Amino acid sequence: MSNSVSNKSKSVARLVKEILEKRPFLVDALRLNIVNYSALSRMLHEEIGRGSPEAVKAAVLRVRDELARRKGLQEEKVIDLLRRTKVRLQDKIAVIISREELKIPYLFTAHLTDSHVYIVDQTELKDEDALGEDVEVTSNLVALILTSPPEVERTPGFVAFITQLLAGRNINILEFISCFTNTVIILDAKDALEAFSLLQRYFQPS
Repeated sequence: MSNSVSNKSKSVARLVKEILEKRPFLVDALRLNIVNYSALSRMLHEEIGRGSPEAVKAAVLRVRDELARRKGLQEEKVIDLLRRTKVRLQDKIAVIISREELKIPYLFTAHLTDSHVYIVDQTELKDEDALGEDVEVTSNLVALILTSPPEVERTPGFVAFITQLLAGRNINILEFISCFTNTVIILDAKDALEAFSLLQRYFQPS
């Protein structure tokens, strides 16, 4: 079934809700009440191709509170979890990417379909040349290591909250591994202290 046929069977309110759910930045703007509702409704009306701008605006107002309340509750859970998370920085980190599995000491690893990624303490990496020609090594990085309570696995939005927070400060994440209670973020050394300070604001008990 094509999207146009499928959309015809849905109400304007349902289509508006689906669009807003796919665009979290619009939900944030609605929550903060910094939206020109008439302009937003005209834009959504053109995209939906159904009803009238007035009907779309009424639908936006109806779904606004529901989506804002849901996201607000989710953020409360994430922030509560962050307050119970321990964070530490570790410098002298290297990231090694190899097509072949390596027999090297590592702090964390991820085995992908076509390569193996190792996060290592570079002080224990004695001879980079011995790793082989097809191995990529990036040294002098910093690891931001978060250790959270077990419910982190059942809390939607935890990773998204952290990555959006860092992206908002134009901090680039070089590597990211999230497994069980550990979240490991590899950063350029110049960004490490700013990222640590930014996250520390949420790690302080209320």
